[in-house]
Amino acid sequence: MVRTLGGEGTDRMEALSDGLFAIVLTLLVLQFDVPDVPAAALPGAIADQETLLVSYLLSFVVVGIYWIVHHNLFRYIESHDRVLLWLNLLFLLSISFLPYPTEVLGLYGTPFAWTLYAVNFVLVGVLLTAVWSYAARAGFTDDRIDDRTARMVTIRGLITPTVFALSIPVAAVAVSVAYFVPLLIAPLQMLWVRYYRRATEDADGGGLIDELG
Repeated sequence: MVRTLGGEGTDRMEALSDGLFAIVLTLLVLQFDVPDVPAAALPGAIADQETLLVSYLLSFVVVGIYWIVHHNLFRYIESHDRVLLWLNLLFLLSISFLPYPTEVLGLYGTPFAWTLYAVNFVLVGVLLTAVWSYAARAGFTDDRIDDRTARMVTIRGLITPTVFALSIPVAAVAVSVAYFVPLLIAPLQMLWVRYYRRATEDADGGGLIDELG
């Protein structure tokens, strides 16, 4: 039987996570090679890297958002056990893999490449949501996090992976259109927060939702 030893604080988890995020954000740019062409052909060679650039920018933005969300969530997670440690490691595993599908997408730009890319982001979102959901159910969160707020954050965390999952059939029809599907994430999140605010009379809970997003 696995012993789930508990402990106060999450400083080491956050330090490891921050370090890995920094490495991944750096690795994303290493997919670019300086074109070895005559000066006159340089503009065209750079233009040929358009897909690489778009996949890089999309990945950088989404990974950056997940770093912010991870940081905000752990402001309200005060203790841990081994299960939470392993869930966070699985989340970091999914993050660390991202440079690979990002480069594959940038080089090939096919429906299969987008599927690999989107599935990776689905795993990222689901695993981070699992980290939060487990921490809330295990009682590791701040006393201000009631059950309703915890559920709201859990549901909100599933919006991004759902959007990426929906982008997969879109890519099967037109990969170029699939690049725009993630733009739905921000308005959907705002709509959900607005719904939550209307459904609850707890003003503090609404404030926490803003901080946890």
